[in-house]
Amino acid sequence: MMELFNELLTYFLILLLAVYVRQIFFFYRGLSRLSAGSNRCLHTMTVIIPARNEEQNIGNCLRSLMEQDYPKEKLSIIVIDDQSTDRTSDIVRTLTLQSPFPVTLLRSDITSSIRSPKIRAMSLGIQHSLSDIIVTTDADCTVSPLWVATINTYFDENVGIVTGLTVYESRRERSAIFYGIQFLDFISYTSIAAGAIGMGRVLVSNGSNMAFRIQAFDESGGFDTLAHINTGDDSLLAQKIVADRRWKARFAYDDHAVVRTQPAATWKEVLHQRMRWVGQTSYYPPYMMFFMICTFIMFILLTVWLPLSFFHWSIVPWLILAGKFSTDYFFMRKFTTLTHTTNAMRYFFQTAVIHIPFILLSTFGGYFFSFDWKDRTLTKESQ
Repeated sequence: MMELFNELLTYFLILLLAVYVRQIFFFYRGLSRLSAGSNRCLHTMTVIIPARNEEQNIGNCLRSLMEQDYPKEKLSIIVIDDQSTDRTSDIVRTLTLQSPFPVTLLRSDITSSIRSPKIRAMSLGIQHSLSDIIVTTDADCTVSPLWVATINTYFDENVGIVTGLTVYESRRERSAIFYGIQFLDFISYTSIAAGAIGMGRVLVSNGSNMAFRIQAFDESGGFDTLAHINTGDDSLLAQKIVADRRWKARFAYDDHAVVRTQPAATWKEVLHQRMRWVGQTSYYPPYMMFFMICTFIMFILLTVWLPLSFFHWSIVPWLILAGKFSTDYFFMRKFTTLTHTTNAMRYFFQTAVIHIPFILLSTFGGYFFSFDWKDRTLTKESQ
């Protein structure tokens, strides 16, 4: 009986691995189809920055935006103070006097019927924008002087949304391995996003480096059906914009399109960040849900069977694990080469080892527990 069980389990794991490899190969093909932007029409752009208690970061963020190489009459900046209790607003007011571009400071209304803090802030900013394109980033991010101009090149007439790469800046006071694991794991989510876009689909879009056409936003219904969600508003909005195929998505992989941000300071922060991201997956399209469920089951079986193999030796789970690692390596090698981040691959083995248990923890946590974000304790949906 035990031999039959092991045989069935072996076939099941092989099937799950086949589903995993097939989907990653789908994304791999997508990376090969990405192309650089070629639009030359200069759109009017508004950069919206939600900020909550960001006195340590908002100054650097605004200074990088003030250095944009873009026509002054076509670029504006809106900062939404999301109920900060520190000097965030004071710093914005001071820097506004030095800005070559118009800077507007607004304060998010906590009495609004929109319960999601992020969507409440973004909606307020959009209401005060008169531009063709909304560009979003976070208050703890910095950008290159050609960031806006590079994003603009991707907005051909039929493009509704553009998303790009966000990377972590190295912090010397932190462990190099801790930084490297965070960095590679973080950009792995963007690699999936890029591969999907290359194949004409949208799964993930990071609000720290995203832009959308206001016409596409309005036609999709905007945040109307997302206001109760505390996580994934950026990705789910991107999915809505391209849902009816009227608008296309593009991935900006140019060096000038990269946004830089700070890594988490502790493993707890990393876990809570991943828990926040996991909450959005319940709203993903069916084909992606099937892939994620199969992957999750494979991870659980490997987590249980790998330790047991030492007592009742079996090479099967180790071969399955090797197959997963090999698939991930070739895919991430392709993406890091495309985005000139190949240095991160030196941390591939450490990241691969931690990845499975971390995914299991963050998935259970994201669906069944609360997470800390911006000095707030939230669940995946507003109560």
